[in-house]
Amino acid sequence: MDRENALQNYREAVSGRISEFRSRMGGYLVEHAGELEAMVRTGMELLGKQMEEGNKEYVCFLYFSLLKIDLIQKKYRFLVQGMDMRWYLDEEPAEVYVDATEVFRPFDELWDALLSENRGYGGAVNIYDIHHLLFEELLFVDSVICRILRYRLRDWEKKGIFDRVPRSPYWILKWGEYRDRSEILLQTDRVEKEPGAWKEELKKAVGKPDRMIFGYWYKGTCEEGEPVNLDMRFITFEKSTLKNLAFQNCNMEGSRFPESTVIGCSFEGCSLCGADFRGCSFEKTSFAGAELTEAIFPAESLPFLGISAEQLQVIRIEATSAEADREVCV
Repeated sequence: MDRENALQNYREAVSGRISEFRSRMGGYLVEHAGELEAMVRTGMELLGKQMEEGNKEYVCFLYFSLLKIDLIQKKYRFLVQGMDMRWYLDEEPAEVYVDATEVFRPFDELWDALLSENRGYGGAVNIYDIHHLLFEELLFVDSVICRILRYRLRDWEKKGIFDRVPRSPYWILKWGEYRDRSEILLQTDRVEKEPGAWKEELKKAVGKPDRMIFGYWYKGTCEEGEPVNLDMRFITFEKSTLKNLAFQNCNMEGSRFPESTVIGCSFEGCSLCGADFRGCSFEKTSFAGAELTEAIFPAESLPFLGISAEQLQVIRIEATSAEADREVCV
């Protein structure tokens, strides 16, 4: 059998194994979401210690990467890097490793399955072909981990996960392949925008609807406008005022509004899946026609938001501290 046909036959033979792996790995990572969060915390503690020992003043860019050379050796650990504002030109980045053996057990089993299926091809399918298949699955694993941690880490400040690491007002956490494909988990930009920056950003977004993904608005006023069909996933409005905005059919999945005020706004047809409105106050705001699955609302605001019975079935309600205290007393 020539190599091309052998490789095609082999891929077909292992396709079922790979499908089983994806199904199992996705569920396994969800079950071990706590361990993933703990890995990030451990990485930050180790990184902070190294920064202190190396007199590194601060970081802007934080990366978690599983190196391919480690994967080939079945060494499951993440390289954690902290770099200053020079990014990859930082000549002395802080670097540590965090063990990930526990969360990669299904991956180890896939390794064994691919090797077992390679019998009978007479060397036409080699170890490098298997490595290539594993690298393809690593992309899937990274994507699942990112999906989980974006929500697990939304309370990073309350949990103190990054307290050990000195950071600049603007900093970003990414997860993925070392110096290659990676995804943003967190982005914080606690620098106040200039007056008029919101309207200018909306104008630019008309030609590039995804430029507002992971946008960050801090202590600003976002006033007037009709954002339509924009990709605003994981955008954050912190301690800001949103006034007289008519959002229409925007993807605002995972958006956050900590300590913000929303006045005279509407979110018609928007996806607000997983949006976090804790600590947010509202006035004359409508969520009619919005998708609110797993969105979090403060309990005291619900009577004034006109949320439908159907929407109430899928949202999460955050009790106020006073209500929580009463529940404990009872």
